[in-house]
Amino acid sequence: MSMFKIIFGLLILIVFGVIEANAIDQSICSSGADVVLYSNGSLKSCALKDSFRSNEITCKSQSLVSFYDNGQIETCLLAESVTISGQECKESEPINFYPDGKLRSCVKKD
Repeated sequence: MSMFKIIFGLLILIVFGVIEANAIDQSICSSGADVVLYSNGSLKSCALKDSFRSNEITCKSQSLVSFYDNGQIETCLLAESVTISGQECKESEPINFYPDGKLRSCVKKD
């Protein structure tokens, strides 16, 4: 019985560790900004305090960022131009992603 409790406890720690790894911390949000959360407590959207880097993009400070419930960026304004999957995306313009992190759309760089 005690071995079962140990294994069960370890599984709980692993599950919560994985969930936490995908969660974006609310500390990225500007103080006083409207912070929207999903029912599971993960961040849905807010205005960024500083530039926010995730994967290969940097979202512009003081702009709105939104996330899917899996922690992937849904949309933000680019702080700098970036090329994703051969598509050149213009800085200071919106970029949008699918829930799996693949590029949905962006404003093409001139």
